[in-house]
Amino acid sequence: MGAVRKRPLGVTVLAVVQVVSGLQMLGSAIWALAVASIASTPDGQETLADTLPQWMAENAAAIFGVLGIVILVLAIWSFLLARGYVRGVEKARARGRKVAFYAILLAILTIVFVPNRTDPGSPWWTIVFNIAIYIYLNSEKVRAYFKNG
Repeated sequence: MGAVRKRPLGVTVLAVVQVVSGLQMLGSAIWALAVASIASTPDGQETLADTLPQWMAENAAAIFGVLGIVILVLAIWSFLLARGYVRGVEKARARGRKVAFYAILLAILTIVFVPNRTDPGSPWWTIVFNIAIYIYLNSEKVRAYFKNG
């Protein structure tokens, strides 16, 4: 019987974060699909017309339906990434690095196009945390764990 690999604590933390993120996205997807369902009724369109711009209220069923499906796919990917982290699959490490890289790029675009903020939801924190994740997933200890997967 082969030696049991010890998963680094940080990889476990990243897996838990992915599960929590997936659950959050799953809830958002359910909400968006519910709004799409409500928006497809005359009463729902009337209610949305009071709060949304006219063009958006008229197309809310399609907009929220597509949004819900996209978020649902992202939630599933988040769960699969967490599974890959736990199992030590090298593709999960590579995907985790790509996710961190794209999160950094999107945060930079947010900084460029949205006024600066310093609250906990700030894009600066997204950049800092994702740089740390990118570097961590590239460390020797973590690479060795995934290499043996």
